[in-house]
Amino acid sequence: MTDDLPEGIVELAKAYLESHDSDDTIDDESEIEENLEYWREQVEEFEEGTPMYEMAVEERDSYQEKYDEISEQDERRSELRDELLTRASSEFAPQGDWMNETVISALTHAIVGQQRDRILIGDYSLPNDADELSKREMVTVAKNVHAVAEEIVVSNGSLDEVWEMMSTDKRSPITKVLAEEKELVSSGDISAQLGDGGTDNPGANLRYVLNSAEYYPYYREDGDWRLSLLGEVAWQTRGLDDVEDDESSHDSEETDQQSSLDELDNGGGSDE
Repeated sequence: MTDDLPEGIVELAKAYLESHDSDDTIDDESEIEENLEYWREQVEEFEEGTPMYEMAVEERDSYQEKYDEISEQDERRSELRDELLTRASSEFAPQGDWMNETVISALTHAIVGQQRDRILIGDYSLPNDADELSKREMVTVAKNVHAVAEEIVVSNGSLDEVWEMMSTDKRSPITKVLAEEKELVSSGDISAQLGDGGTDNPGANLRYVLNSAEYYPYYREDGDWRLSLLGEVAWQTRGLDDVEDDESSHDSEETDQQSSLDELDNGGGSDE
């Protein structure tokens, strides 16, 4: 099936988006798989040549055909996504066909599962800012998108270093706020959500990362902040796991504390 992949990036993006026009087939697939398994079992149970056997065979074959068709669609989607991300990991540039709105929509969907009309990186919003980028800025933007796409395709740890900067004791709560908000947030709003235990100047922490990191996990617009495309991927692939680990550890501590209280209530510390 790989032989018929579109050569042009715009055509590839269109094919990728078209393959997701029928995303509702995910529910259908589960139902079809369940029915297929049921009729396979009936074929085994009825005596060959009987009317019930013939009916079961007919139903099994019908659901098998539907299941095979959906499997081919899934395979096609996977191939198109892998090809799109593989090309983006080395060929993406903030110019030409890569700034086509269809390509932006397809690329953002392939990366974070949502079609969007712009890619956010540092101080840059593409395609709107593409014509204003200096050559050095073009290099920075391209490397950020390359790193994101490569991380998804091969999971090579290219975002490990930037995640370490995002998840320090001071910045981890800030990153969590931005991940939950999913929209632009002012430094004042971040401080308000962090409360007394948070850093006094979240903006300074975010600016430090933008000024010192090779990749940009945050996006800044008129002094407000949100996660960049790269930051979203870092959060999805690393941050969520950290949050779950923290919650699990917290739950375990509460359980231990409750057990100790229960022992005291039951006379565990009594001299009698």
